[in-house]
Amino acid sequence: MHIQPASLIWRDGLPYSASFDDIYFSPQDGLAETHYVFLQGNQLAQRFEQLAAQHSFTIAETGFGTGLNFLATWQLWQQTSKQTNTWLHFVSTEKHPLTPQDLQQALALWPTLAPYATQLLAQYPPLVAGWHRLVFAEANITLTLLFGDANELLPQLSAQVDAWFLDGFAPDKNPDFWQLNLLQHMAKLSHTATTLSTFSAAGAVKRALEQVGFRVTKQKGFGRKREMITATLTQATIRRPSWLEIPTPVTDNKQAIIIGAGIAGLSCARALALRGWQVTVIEQASQAMSGASGNPAAIIYPKLAPPALSAWHFQQQAYVYLLNILKHETYKDIWQQTGLLWLLAGNQQREADKIDQHPWPSSLVRKVNTDEASKIAGLQIEHDCLYFPQAGYVQPQALAQHWLTHANINTLYNSQVTQLIKQNNNWLAIDAKQQTIAQAPVVIIANALAAQQLSVSQQLPLTAVRGQIGQFNSSSALSTLKPVLCYGGYLTPAYAQGQHCIGASFIPKNTNTHVTTDDHLHNQQLLAQYLPQLATQLPSIDTWQGRAALRAQANDYLPLVGGLPVYKDFCEDYAALKHGKVMAQAPRYHQGLYVSLGHGSKGFCFAPLAAEVLAAQLNNEPMPIAQSVLNALHPARFWVKQLKRHN
Repeated sequence: MHIQPASLIWRDGLPYSASFDDIYFSPQDGLAETHYVFLQGNQLAQRFEQLAAQHSFTIAETGFGTGLNFLATWQLWQQTSKQTNTWLHFVSTEKHPLTPQDLQQALALWPTLAPYATQLLAQYPPLVAGWHRLVFAEANITLTLLFGDANELLPQLSAQVDAWFLDGFAPDKNPDFWQLNLLQHMAKLSHTATTLSTFSAAGAVKRALEQVGFRVTKQKGFGRKREMITATLTQATIRRPSWLEIPTPVTDNKQAIIIGAGIAGLSCARALALRGWQVTVIEQASQAMSGASGNPAAIIYPKLAPPALSAWHFQQQAYVYLLNILKHETYKDIWQQTGLLWLLAGNQQREADKIDQHPWPSSLVRKVNTDEASKIAGLQIEHDCLYFPQAGYVQPQALAQHWLTHANINTLYNSQVTQLIKQNNNWLAIDAKQQTIAQAPVVIIANALAAQQLSVSQQLPLTAVRGQIGQFNSSSALSTLKPVLCYGGYLTPAYAQGQHCIGASFIPKNTNTHVTTDDHLHNQQLLAQYLPQLATQLPSIDTWQGRAALRAQANDYLPLVGGLPVYKDFCEDYAALKHGKVMAQAPRYHQGLYVSLGHGSKGFCFAPLAAEVLAAQLNNEPMPIAQSVLNALHPARFWVKQLKRHN
């Protein structure tokens, strides 16, 4: 899905849409219009003031435009919200998003919003179709931007909306927007008492809103407009539960245990700590990032999806989400944005086909020939490449220490959870000595293969995949390498102490964690297969240091993320799947038990967005990914396949 950026015309210093021949906001006073139509129209000041502790408020909007409505709402939230532990969630769709340059110029018109505009511009995503999650933790705000057609995106949104901003270009300018099916999607995401406001007072809009269950009131319009519409949903749409639906948490006690201090566990700890949760991380090793997450360099890059699937591709969304985190100033000594060259050779050649018609901009990926690749690399490259300018590598131990400094996170090392027992409203984490080492109403299992040693999660199908990396000292020939090279294996530029990292072997169903000469030879020969001249510059493998660890992989290469159903109950409730029956009822879950597992070799790319998914589920927030993607990550998806196979 390609995104066509907004085409702007500036008249008298104000932005107009060239496509729809309409202005983005009132020429009289756009900010005053936003306050009158949307903020007052939804009684937001009073509702923010009355919001109870631990609760959140969700606003959804049908046209992000210049972001003016969002920033004005942010300002009002800061001025009126009385609780420090409440959150505002803002969801907005936009078919034709502004470029960063146009957005900056438009928002410069409102000096009073400058502090908020600066933060928005710093996180504004690339113009890529699909879901984009922005977290403004200091303000207790999330912004979920959905780039694309609202009629395609809203059916995939999982959220419970408290107030709607029905905003778009005027009905006579953009009639395709103001249709009944859009309002039906909005009603399905609402509850009784959800409010709506819009500058339009068109009779067709009024009738359509009434048809989907809103009680409509016409009010005086802003400025020269005679009327506008406000509405309240009085008849909620009866919604059949999804058979993979995650239950809404029932606890206001924001305490959680996270089992595992690898990238999956620490990502979850960070996401919850930012939302005010008290988190206890339990790790059986003596420090964080001791397993597969503990290599000296973690390569951050995506594999491309076929163009038609790119808007719904979890790996690409996770990559863009992580880049948005890492570009913050606090990561400058942790994150090395070196760029990455993906050699189009051998099995990697099939990636070349995906770049044709791919909707990502060249700022994220582009194809380069051997000459340009060699200039980028700083040494001779014998193949055309895909170049990911914003890719690179993080230093895992430094990342762990940075995240673990949060005051809401406590760690217990050298502690192994052997049982999880539910007692009243709490989960008890029990060790081998039958001692309770922690208790909380919520547990997230994020300990990779060790999850299969716990009775509640032992039926999850995770495969061990051995991986070994090598480290060696740089040389004059190797020191000129600038980006990461990826060719089935990878080679980093020189990092701390002038060393390179080469990796990584990928051996499924092999649980050996000893460093072997065979794996060093494999990594060396893989480089020699594609870059023979460069491979001759590597020192003898006798001088290499090595590290081997086990990744936990799912068969479809996607992680297991979400609430965990009770296996025995699931098999009983859905036994009819083997007869081809379509199931409607939601599963029976372990209350308060979640997993983030099976990230495989893409843990550093996958885990932060997976953690955002869990944080959204635990806090009843709008989901940061589409419902179809959530279903694809569901921990019980393999149980479904298992039941269907037993025909």
